[in-house]
Amino acid sequence: MPIVLMLMILVAVGLAGPVTISQAGTAGDPAENIPAASEDRPPSGGPEERETGASADLEALRAEVEELRDLVADLVARVARTRPSLHSFRLPETIVFADAPVPLDRWDVAERLEREFYLALAQPAQVILWLKRSARYFPYIEERLQESALPDDLKYVAVVESSLLPHAYSWAHASGIWQFIPDTARRYGLRVTAAWDERRDPERSTAAALAYLKDLHTRFEDWPLALAGYNAGESRVAKAMEAQGVAEYYRLALPSETERYFFRILAAKLILESPEAYGFEVADEERYAPHPTDVVTVPVVGQLHLRELASATDSYYRQLKLLNPAIMRDSLPAGRYDVRVPQGGRARFTTALPALRRAMSARAVRRVTYTVQRGDTLGGIARRFSVSIADLRRWNGSARRAHIYPGETLVIRR
Repeated sequence: MPIVLMLMILVAVGLAGPVTISQAGTAGDPAENIPAASEDRPPSGGPEERETGASADLEALRAEVEELRDLVADLVARVARTRPSLHSFRLPETIVFADAPVPLDRWDVAERLEREFYLALAQPAQVILWLKRSARYFPYIEERLQESALPDDLKYVAVVESSLLPHAYSWAHASGIWQFIPDTARRYGLRVTAAWDERRDPERSTAAALAYLKDLHTRFEDWPLALAGYNAGESRVAKAMEAQGVAEYYRLALPSETERYFFRILAAKLILESPEAYGFEVADEERYAPHPTDVVTVPVVGQLHLRELASATDSYYRQLKLLNPAIMRDSLPAGRYDVRVPQGGRARFTTALPALRRAMSARAVRRVTYTVQRGDTLGGIARRFSVSIADLRRWNGSARRAHIYPGETLVIRR
């Protein structure tokens, strides 16, 4: 039904009020809209038959009116859910970040913020996903911020860095919700290897990020400058400040991405603090809840395939990878790992661990090295270590040549 017609019905029904039908058909009764029998035409039946027919018509009319009321109510609900046009939203008159006011009275500051504000609002699907994911990650981040005596507003850094996606990876090789590059991650205690990357672990990377942010604030004594340092590197920001003779973020010329960075954080804060004000309503039950998990310490000898670990924790391969984004491969190499498993999986793991240990030990490969001596041949070395010449050549590139030479080192797996 066209919207204009629906609105006309809305007005008409609103003016008419509830439909009441009396036996007498008084003024204002919908029965007046039923054509009366012509005086020149004899009635088609007796009084009782005519009364029955009129009652049936009135009941049909009543049903149609109620159906129209339902349609109008549905239209009103749809109109209420429609987001206002983008240009109808305005920045608040005052904005505070980390207890410090943002100088919106400066024209360039207001314009820079408006750019990021409207660009964020123009991506409603992304904002909805921010809201949904925030329910999973914000509670933990907020607790750690409070424990570290850091501003709660810093949680929006993770939104801008990664949209709260643990697997986020950038062209600069930054990874995780806080987008650490490898060197900085290792400097703040994160283990980063080809098999295990704690930058992608939301909890471990949060601890490292907050420590880094605290150090940046100690150096710059200003949160906008500290966040610029987080984005571009503290040395780059310090050099720009010295070269330009400027000690305030809002007056500092920096690379475009860094100049936008703090304003993107401000825009995320404005929208996520008051989503309803900007047309976003995501019910609590529709947001992503944190995963209920247990943590088990897994001692690996040789290697352990995730399939085996999943079986030992009442889980499955994909679930383990999702619960542990730090796991980069299909198996864990030798070492100790704190692994999240589905809640209740710890008891199953404790029972299964002895069998896992035996399986890992049975297939563990012991690597030894041998230094080639004068007079050695590949065949002689193979017999000495009970391996084949083909194995020696497969394990050692130098053994693929026609001759081996004294002093060369061969790797032998047993």
